[in-house]
Amino acid sequence: MTAADALATAYAHGPGRVVEQGRPAPFRPSAGPRVPLTALAAQGRFGAALGHLLTEVATPLRWETWNQYNDHRGYPSARAAFTVDVVLAIGSRRWPLDPVRRATIGAEPPVLDGPVRLELVRRRERLAEGYREFGDVLTELEVGHVAAALVEHAVRHGLKAWTSGLTVTVAPDRETGEPLEPPPMPPRGSGFGPRGISADPRPLPASAVRAFVAAITRPPAGSPVRDDLRHRLAVRNVEGLADGWYALDGWCEVDGLRLVEPGPALEGLREVFGHPPNTIDVARMNLALVTTGDPAAAVASDGPDGYPALLRAAGATAQHVCTAAAGAGMFCRPARSVFDSPLEALVRAPASHSLLYLLVAGRPRGAGFTYDLSPLEA
Repeated sequence: MTAADALATAYAHGPGRVVEQGRPAPFRPSAGPRVPLTALAAQGRFGAALGHLLTEVATPLRWETWNQYNDHRGYPSARAAFTVDVVLAIGSRRWPLDPVRRATIGAEPPVLDGPVRLELVRRRERLAEGYREFGDVLTELEVGHVAAALVEHAVRHGLKAWTSGLTVTVAPDRETGEPLEPPPMPPRGSGFGPRGISADPRPLPASAVRAFVAAITRPPAGSPVRDDLRHRLAVRNVEGLADGWYALDGWCEVDGLRLVEPGPALEGLREVFGHPPNTIDVARMNLALVTTGDPAAAVASDGPDGYPALLRAAGATAQHVCTAAAGAGMFCRPARSVFDSPLEALVRAPASHSLLYLLVAGRPRGAGFTYDLSPLEA
């Protein structure tokens, strides 16, 4: 692909795109024998930590039988299609992961004699054909989510991980050791509302916004984030903060925020959002993060992969924000069902910028609900 092709693809993902309804291609897992991930523990603490890492990030954590998209993992996926496969690679050998059975595919388990590579394989075909080329956007965003989740969880297990393109390398961290009982990760949530998702009407504590902002401004080492993304944060009903649009490049009551446009910022999102309020009431959220980037500058700097790398960076940032939101008691819902040009204008993005991602977050209404944990074999 040439730079011109890459830019043509980037700009085709914006205004005027059409997403049609349709069924995704049937998923057929690879054939062959399986070895449970628990077998990695026989190779010592690194193997045990690696097994936990893969289980927590890349396999189903809960099933909701009432939900049309009932497979939930440690990162969001459009339509729960899970368009990214993880393949464990050592030298020239590769072991694809069977996420549902929590196993590697192959007759023998991987032999761990040093750092391992986790290759992220894009499976765009799992989204319905009606997504057309926009399915590539959702897939690249998901790659960023998966890579960032691997980096986040690696630290908890005394591992170090770093990302290069479509590969996350994982190694033991000899400086910190490998904790026997890593601190639990708060369960990520995207909101629950049978009559539409909206935030609790009580004011959101400013501490929740601090955690939200810190996830953007201080991401973990090894994550595929970039410093050429532009973020604008809409705030509503937060203790100590005026409603309005904020830039993440200054200081006010919350470190790292600068008020650039006071007023009812969330109200403006209602007109550019692709779902009605009885599905997701964006105007009643506490926070909304709009991320844009310059595809032309990225391609000029990094070649044809510059635009996909922008999307992956936006996905990685979103994953860190989702994790921070969960830790602060909020839900956080990524979205691309928006009208791009009006949203770009709403946040006064530079003319060269394209919308990359939208996140909406808030304190959940009520005490939540009980998940239906069905057996993985189901």
